[in-house]
Amino acid sequence: MPCKLLLIFCFFIAPSFCFANDALNVEQNIKDVERYFLQDAENLPYEEIITLSKKILGSQENYTVQIRGKTFILLADVANNKGENSEAFHFAQDGISLQGLEPAIKFNLLLKVADGYYLQEKYEKTQNMATNVILIADSPQVLKYRLIALSYRAVTYALQNKNDLSMNDLNQVKVLISVNPQYEDHLCLLEILATAHYYLGDYQASLTMQNKLLTLKFDLDKLANIDQTYLHLGRAYFQLNLFDDAYNAFWEAQKYGKNKNAPISAAYAELGLAEVLLKQGEFSDSHNWLLSASATFNEKSLSKPYLTSLILLAETSSLLNNKALYQHYLQLAELNAKHIKLSKKQAKLLLLLSDMYQKNGDYKNALIAHKDYLVLLEQFQKKAEPSLIIDSSQMLSANDKSRNLILNLAEQSKLQTQFSAKFIAQKEVIYLLIVIVILLLITLVFFGLRQRTLRLNQVYDEVEQPLSYLVTPSQTKRNYQLNYKMARKYDYPLAIGYLSVVNWQELSFHFNHKVMLEVSKTLAILLNESKGEFDEAGTINDGEYLLIAPHQTQAEIAIKLNSLANAIKLRFFANLGDYSLKIRYAYGSPTAQDIDPYIFLSRLSETTKA
Repeated sequence: MPCKLLLIFCFFIAPSFCFANDALNVEQNIKDVERYFLQDAENLPYEEIITLSKKILGSQENYTVQIRGKTFILLADVANNKGENSEAFHFAQDGISLQGLEPAIKFNLLLKVADGYYLQEKYEKTQNMATNVILIADSPQVLKYRLIALSYRAVTYALQNKNDLSMNDLNQVKVLISVNPQYEDHLCLLEILATAHYYLGDYQASLTMQNKLLTLKFDLDKLANIDQTYLHLGRAYFQLNLFDDAYNAFWEAQKYGKNKNAPISAAYAELGLAEVLLKQGEFSDSHNWLLSASATFNEKSLSKPYLTSLILLAETSSLLNNKALYQHYLQLAELNAKHIKLSKKQAKLLLLLSDMYQKNGDYKNALIAHKDYLVLLEQFQKKAEPSLIIDSSQMLSANDKSRNLILNLAEQSKLQTQFSAKFIAQKEVIYLLIVIVILLLITLVFFGLRQRTLRLNQVYDEVEQPLSYLVTPSQTKRNYQLNYKMARKYDYPLAIGYLSVVNWQELSFHFNHKVMLEVSKTLAILLNESKGEFDEAGTINDGEYLLIAPHQTQAEIAIKLNSLANAIKLRFFANLGDYSLKIRYAYGSPTAQDIDPYIFLSRLSETTKA
């Protein structure tokens, strides 16, 4: 009898324990979704979101439609962060198919679908999705989605040459933000509108906006998707034929894409690097980058960029005189192009195919390919025709208004976010104030004593160091980097002077180390005598010297370098006999576009070799 009771007890109680455990898991999953949903989309953890979504979507009956909708939003966000735009689009479509979603969740998913159509260049569908949101998002609680929808629609109108409608939507954005100054999240708007200017062909405006976005993201420490900003920046530089700057931007995009394990984003950056190198005549390096990018595009089934990479691979193969590879890539591109609507950029494939067929003696197919090219070209011209009847001054005015609106949004976003951050931090500061004051006093005493020691050491060093002393190349480069960084950060002028003894190698060949050491000491003395109180000087290589002049202009450093060069010419080097020093120098001041200090220095040194 006791055994039977025990069995009955186990029969009823065991399932209860299992049910309780499942209920706890469901509750925890719901909490996790809500927690992640409140986080910044750029900082969502990819693997954790994927694992969580499998649990929820694998047993959908245990979760409300709102939780499932938020799960699809999270999946779309992490896919976008990886550059997997196609996956993000499908997740958003799956989410929007759910019935009974709350307005905010529904609008979020609708805009993600609109973004997917936008990236696929299906502008009418983007416009329709954005209009759906605008028509029903009329409450203050969903203002964010209305603003983004208006921005998307403004972009699509502009891309369809409906400039009056585009400016009307942009003005609505401006009015809504002026009436609702508490709105903070402008970054998404900026990215949409800045990208629009690129597709409209206003590359200078796009460059200005992308640079503003880049600065804003660094100021706000929102670097999770900084690779995308660098990618757009590189494309704008490329269109303006600023290939060195484009290369640097694409390199940063590729680096950040690799670091966050986003192969698609990195592949687009590699494609950009390849195009820059192709323009610069570096065909072999361009070919290698294309191989890497095309492999990723093919693996991820991204047919359109894969086709672009195949066309470029054919071009580089031709330029490298590899006819077999040239034909191979063209044939592969032709095969892939059968199910793809060619873009204006990809239309040159038809010309390349026509050329290949002609060289192979297949004149019939050569003629067909050429006719197809002319038909496609005519289609692109027809699409562009409506813009020709627009008054140019009106178009310029519209672009200026759009640009000013976007730059104002950027400034507002920065100020709003900074204000909010200060307001939130104020409470914490009150509690920590006493501790900070005590620590500050201790720190001041410590640094006061340390500064006094450093000053004494500096005075001692200045007294002890002879005029013939110059800092080592490694120290010179550190000083140069520090000054370069400080000048960019605090926006003050920095003049850089580069002086080279162009026949140093020749002199080194004819004279021994002792003689060259004496020459170096003499040059160091002249350089130290010519520099100002706050200038810094040093060697960067044998026979190469750098003069760093903070808070000075190019004209001021030019006078110093000219005087130094004349002093060297007048100085008699007895130990050189009939030989003399051949001096060349260059100077300049880095601008806001000079991101990399060593590229700037390289350009400076190249001018002395011309």
